[in-house]
Amino acid sequence: MRLLYFLLFFTFLMGNSYASDVESLIDKFAKIKSLKANFFQETTIKGFGTDGYTGKIRLIAKEKILWDYTSPYPQYYLFTKDTMEYYDSSTEQLIRQKVASSGANNIVFQILIDLKEAKNTFNFEMVEQNKIKLIPKTEIGLKFLIIEFSDIYISKIFSEDNNGNVTEITLMDVKINEKIDDSEFKKEVPLNTEIFNY
Repeated sequence: MRLLYFLLFFTFLMGNSYASDVESLIDKFAKIKSLKANFFQETTIKGFGTDGYTGKIRLIAKEKILWDYTSPYPQYYLFTKDTMEYYDSSTEQLIRQKVASSGANNIVFQILIDLKEAKNTFNFEMVEQNKIKLIPKTEIGLKFLIIEFSDIYISKIFSEDNNGNVTEITLMDVKINEKIDDSEFKKEVPLNTEIFNY
């Protein structure tokens, strides 16, 4: 009986410790005001194989993030708290819409803009000292996200959707709290681009 009480007490302590670790990680990265980084993204679509992408990120915390792909072809996402803009050079289309109507497509970007606010959408679970698993509280087409932290910032994001498609994003050359000129968020598209506003 004592062993049972001890195990229950130990589980309670470990649960509190993990919760504390989650909070301390979130608080640590909530102090970041801006970020510049390069990224490599690998996406595996079930039954169709794996594709790799490279590009750069520009972030102003709690304001906006530019996810700018350079290869295999130019495309970008520009998110603010309220809007999403997506350009794809392969289709020659630009889509602008409200974040509320863009569903799960924006979730990684919203996490990077404000990790603390993501607690409204996800349950946080500490899986290792530097890894947090985010499980959606409601159906958003995503099974889970795993965020891996470095001493500087988030180093990797791994996600799996409800169809078994997986994406792993690795951030490299991360620079924190350097001044980012507003012009870096202004993207021009070719004149023949088809534009959709929602």
